[in-house]
Amino acid sequence: MSDLAGMQPLVFSQITMSADEYVAVNFRLWRQQPATRRNNWLLLIGLGLLSFSLFVRVSQQNGQFTAWSTPVFLLVGLLYALLRPVLVRWTLRRGYSKNAVLNEPVDFILTTDEIIGRSELGQFSGKWATIRRAVLVQPDWLLLYPTEAACYYLDVRRLQAPATFPDVERLLAQHQIPLRRV
Repeated sequence: MSDLAGMQPLVFSQITMSADEYVAVNFRLWRQQPATRRNNWLLLIGLGLLSFSLFVRVSQQNGQFTAWSTPVFLLVGLLYALLRPVLVRWTLRRGYSKNAVLNEPVDFILTTDEIIGRSELGQFSGKWATIRRAVLVQPDWLLLYPTEAACYYLDVRRLQAPATFPDVERLLAQHQIPLRRV
């Protein structure tokens, strides 16, 4: 690995994020979460078991329903499965509308020592040691997480030349920040 001590700062200029981009990025991350995948599998198994139970009951009773609990649970489960992604998107869009920072253009400057952010709302900086992980939501968004609940959204399309994304990857590797691609 090459030493980046003499490296020029990497500049991401005038980053803004639309509501649609915010929802798309965060919905994709939500779908990739182990808990989301586990819940989807449990829901699928539950719906399968309810369907099988309903089929067995109807077959044993010559096509007649004597108890409506199984079809009602099956219907509720199907509605939940269909409406869950809609509810998540709605929640994300609502969260975006409450976050004024995402609407303001931000410049990010990545140096070998720190990450600096500047906008009309103010300026911040932090050492690379505060960044726990990075996620590339392909192809356009790099998310840097100083905590599990918050991140900096860097639009890869706004990386100023002559810098390239492999330069960003080298900087992350130098600071031993794991990069996951989603």
